[in-house]
Amino acid sequence: MPPAHRLEEVFRAGPPGATGRDAEDDDATEEDGAPSDIAEALDAWIARNLAALQERAEQGCSAFEQRLAEAGRELPRSAWGRIGVRVRPQRAERATPGAFSIEWVTYRHVRTAAGVVYLSDYIRKGDGDRYPKSAFRGIARDWQRPLVEEAEQGFGAIRAAARQLAEVRTRFRAAAKRCRELGLDGNSAR
Repeated sequence: MPPAHRLEEVFRAGPPGATGRDAEDDDATEEDGAPSDIAEALDAWIARNLAALQERAEQGCSAFEQRLAEAGRELPRSAWGRIGVRVRPQRAERATPGAFSIEWVTYRHVRTAAGVVYLSDYIRKGDGDRYPKSAFRGIARDWQRPLVEEAEQGFGAIRAAARQLAEVRTRFRAAAKRCRELGLDGNSAR
């Protein structure tokens, strides 16, 4: 990636030998993209950070499940509860590459002719980066609530960071598109 003081210069210059509007069109990564070297560097940086956040979220899921099992070890099976957390990749077509979601679920089992089938239902998060404490009311057992709240605090911070990374990508692409629409290029007078 070029040094920060050269980003504007790279953005304005376009590929060698190209000038004006043609440079912007040839240089774009997609319809609303920006010069490919900056967009690619930004995408790579975002992908690395999203991957690190996803790994941290998966570690948080494992730690939560381990602590939940340790805390419930002495309890009868009927008191174990039915709450869990999952990290899933976002598969929407317009999602930021590498984006993921951290979702709380409840588990239940249903007896069928084929045997017992385990199903999960997702708990509604609502607005914001954190699940409200009320989302777990009637779902998490009293002994589970402190563990859930502690884990959710960490997951909320991860969700916020992932959301901000996606916003950086979206805003960069919107700004590049706006600059192209305004005909800005390296030859513009200041």
